[in-house]
Amino acid sequence: MRDVLDDDLAELYPVRASDDVRLARLREQLFAEKPRSRSRRWVGVAAAAVAVVMITGLVVLLRPVSRDAPATLPVKPAASLQEAATMLEVAQRPAAKYQRITYRIWQVMGVGDPYASSAIEFEYVVWLPTAGDEMVVIYRRPTGGQRPVVGARRPVEDFTNHSRNPSLWESFCASTPCKEETAGQPLSTEPGRRLEDATAAMLSPFTTNEEKAALYRRIAESPQVHWDNGKVTADGGTRLFTIDPATGQVTGMEERGSKDPRIPADTVTTSVTITHEWTDQRPS
Repeated sequence: MRDVLDDDLAELYPVRASDDVRLARLREQLFAEKPRSRSRRWVGVAAAAVAVVMITGLVVLLRPVSRDAPATLPVKPAASLQEAATMLEVAQRPAAKYQRITYRIWQVMGVGDPYASSAIEFEYVVWLPTAGDEMVVIYRRPTGGQRPVVGARRPVEDFTNHSRNPSLWESFCASTPCKEETAGQPLSTEPGRRLEDATAAMLSPFTTNEEKAALYRRIAESPQVHWDNGKVTADGGTRLFTIDPATGQVTGMEERGSKDPRIPADTVTTSVTITHEWTDQRPS
């Protein structure tokens, strides 16, 4: 093989007879070199491809989702109302045209003689524009869902035709900007009524993140208000709010108890589940 190599080198690089010694040295050097290990090279490439940093016990992947996206650190879940308030204040608003807020409501209603009561399900959907001077669209409807509480099961229409739809907030808004009038109202000093006073502002789609954050802090001023992994209650109160520790947004509310003695005392008379989405589409 060396003879063949000599011939190839001679064709590529013609040499004089006096250069035989230099050619021999070049040949020996070529055969003396050891090939580099490819495995070590691939280890280096793999190590450089992804950067992983250990921070306070968390593994944080620094590679962004897209090429132009900034690297972000994971958000620590809120452990109190005050921390949930801070999350709302620093939350970035997406570039979508509308915020879509969907409410699933179970409301206990009673009718008739003989008396019967059922929890009836409603759905409210709000399309709230992010731009000013835009029309707000709200759909309200009973879904047909029913859970009998007392007495015989009756058609859903027997309840919805004789009772008003559930009222979750108090302000009306036809076009943006919207304002929930109850957001800045004072709260009762009685722990049991504190969450009751805040209900409309907590549930309203018109309460801004800044207003809701301020409301959280005012609620938390009472030591009788408790946070348990996103569940907010008050001593002596009948309401329970659910707040997502990852976003700070209100995602639900329950109210127990009724003034009607025919309904069992521990019955959940109102239950609300809330979902928040961003979209560029809405009904006309």
